[in-house]
Amino acid sequence: SAPNYFVTSLAVADCLVGLVVMPFSAAYEVANHAWFFGIDWCDAWRSLDVLASTASILNLCVISLDHYMAITDPFSYPARMTGRRAAALITAVWVCSGAISFPAIAWWRAVRPEHVPPYKCPFTENLSYLVFSSTISFYLPLFVMVFTYYRIYRAAVVQTRSLKLGTKQVLMASGELELTLRIHRGGQPSKALNSKNFSLSRKLAKFAKEKKAAKTLGIVMGVFIVCWLPFFIVNPLSVVLPQQELFSAVVCWLGWLNSGMNPVIYACWSRDFRRAFVRILCVCCPRRMRRKYQPALRSKPSQFLGNTAVMLAHSSVGYSSVGRHQHQPQHQLYRI
Repeated sequence: SAPNYFVTSLAVADCLVGLVVMPFSAAYEVANHAWFFGIDWCDAWRSLDVLASTASILNLCVISLDHYMAITDPFSYPARMTGRRAAALITAVWVCSGAISFPAIAWWRAVRPEHVPPYKCPFTENLSYLVFSSTISFYLPLFVMVFTYYRIYRAAVVQTRSLKLGTKQVLMASGELELTLRIHRGGQPSKALNSKNFSLSRKLAKFAKEKKAAKTLGIVMGVFIVCWLPFFIVNPLSVVLPQQELFSAVVCWLGWLNSGMNPVIYACWSRDFRRAFVRILCVCCPRRMRRKYQPALRSKPSQFLGNTAVMLAHSSVGYSSVGRHQHQPQHQLYRI
């Protein structure tokens, strides 16, 4: 599904940070800012740092947009967010990240001093580039994420209030509310369940699942702001203020820490990704570990929804030219 594609792209970016960027940075810090890997690898390392960090942030932005669409317009979401569109968004994320990183390094190689101090790995301090890259890599995605999560939170508040009244309201992307009357009835539901009603029940179940995913997104966004905001405040200011190497290193590592926190958050808060991690673990572990985790793999993800039978009465309300109220109920029975 599209959300899994986006999280996979995020995982690739975070793995690049953890496997390529952070180890060489650790060696650089331990050696008291002495670079022993050559000037060419210095440029490549700087490029990969900007590429992976920007891709990680932009992937978080795309994930927030995906959840926003799924929450605010759940019925048309499957048709709108197809696999092809998800692939196009992921491609745009990586192309944009590459456009910020690699051309900048090529330009830096052309304008930097010919005689670089030995065992140093300098990077551009051009204020225009730092402001531009910070805006594209952080501030614009931050604005999008705050906006989408606010709309998701607003939709969740509407859902909570409507459930107390015995109704279900879906806040659509257009800002309109779609009202659904929920009536709980005892006994067994009717067996006259057509495919259309079953499809509707699956969409509503997916909507509930997306609400839980939105909570995960909120935690991810909070950690993202705490980790990256100090760096993108200090980064442009480092050109005009005296550099504090220790402080700069701390805020830089704090930003990279975000890439290590993302998998932990998704593993702790998302049941689907926990199951995926367990399957990977079982492949790499002995049979004893497989027997230990096998019950978790057999359980159904939808068990938390229960087997509650509900009657939905979708009401379409219209007005004639003289202001007469018209009410046309359409009853649909389904099981979730």
